[in-house]
Parts: sequence; structure tokens; C-alpha cells
Amino acid sequence: MIQSLVFDKDGVILDLVGTWFPVVEELVDYTLSRMPAVSRDTVTRTDLLAAVGVEEATGHIDPMGLFAMGSFTDIRAAWQRLMPPGAVDLQTDEEYHAESRRLVRELAHGNTVPKGDVVTPLTALADSGFQLALLTNDSEDSARQSLDELGIGSLFNPIVGADSGHGGKPEPHGLLHCLSVHGTDPSRALMIGDTGADFGAAVNARVADFICIADDPQYRPHQDVKVENVIARLTDLPDLLVRRGVMR
Repeated sequence: MIQSLVFDKDGVILDLVGTWFPVVEELVDYTLSRMPAVSRDTVTRTDLLAAVGVEEATGHIDPMGLFAMGSFTDIRAAWQRLMPPGAVDLQTDEEYHAESRRLVRELAHGNTVPKGDVVTPLTALADSGFQLALLTNDSEDSARQSLDELGIGSLFNPIVGADSGHGGKPEPHGLLHCLSVHGTDPSRALMIGDTGADFGAAVNARVADFICIADDPQYRPHQDVKVENVIARLTDLPDLLVRRGVMR
């Protein structure tokens, strides 16, 4: 019997584009502003977006790209590889970090966009006796603030970020920590996510199954994700669990 449900945040509970795309656009422009003027014709906004899996012309987001499944540390590393010799070190420059944090606070927090109605299904799942946890490649504090803005932070224990001391997805350690807090064996847990990092964590932790949030099965992050496990929104999750006989 399934006891624990572990959720990714962005693209599952939060609307990834609505919440984070304005932030990434501003970070791209700020990053370009920190480049030497002579290099700004060789590295463009389009290049920086493409490096994290975003096609500027169409707005298409690669579900296996860094914008969808990476951390800001991963994104900075990808951008650093495009920087000319002698340019700012995006990983260590304190001014760059401070301004990046300011942009995140200003643009994301207070502007959290849910992916549809998330309150109703998550409350129903908690009321049905499932233990809920959140596992994200975002920071723990950012995740807590976003969930609190939606009024659902109290439904999740624990809330684990990439900086919580258990590493990031697709490594299994954060997921296994969630289940340890719950006292749940992996065979009695489901991972609910939308990216290859989420699926990888589920496989590596050997949980019972992976439920994929995607608008269409063709957009699932890996061919091994079962088509019957693809749902468009969290509002579909309780019905799926009822059909599987794990929820009444």
C-alpha cells in the first residue's frame, strides 16, 4: 500500500514558465551586462537561453534542459562555459550573486503562479492519510516561501532543496531522506514530477512508481515513463490513485 507521495515543485505544483521565466530572462540580461563589451556581439541572449534548454524564438522549453531540471548552480555553470577568458566568474563573484538573489526575490517571490488548482488535490491527498514531501532542485528556503505563498506549506514534511545537504536530483539521497522522515519503505512511495531529474531520482531510489505531469504523453521526459502514468495536472492525481486502488 502506498504511504508516501513525494512531489517536485516547478512544473508540478508551480507553473514553471509563469513563475520562473521572467526571472531567468532578467538573469540572462544581467549576465550579459557583466560581460566585457567586446564580447557582447559573440555571446547573445539567445545563446544563454539555449544553453539552459530554452528556445528564445518559440519559447519551447526542453524538459531535459537545465531550466526545467537544473539548479541555479547548474545554470551558472552552463553560462560560464560561454564566457570569454577573463570574464566574471559566475560561481564565485559576490556582486553577481547578490544581484542574482535580489532579482529572484523581486521577481519570483510574491509572484508564485500555481499550475492550476493545486490546493484541492493536495489537501485531499493529505486528508486521505498520505504523507506528503517536497523534493526540489531549487533552494529549500525558496521552496518553502513559494509553498507558503500558495497556502500549502503545512501539507509537506519534509521540504528538501538542493542545498539541504542531500544533493540534487537525479541522485536518490534527497528522496530517500524524505522517506526516512516518513518511516516509509521505497516500495510504498510514489514520486510525482515532470523532468528527467525527477524520473531519475525515482528510479535510483527504487520507489514503487513515477507519476509524470505533462500536457501530453509525448512530452514525458523518458520513454520508460509509462504512458498510463502521465497526467496533465495534479487535479488528476486523486482519480488516478483511486483507479489504482491505493486511495478511496
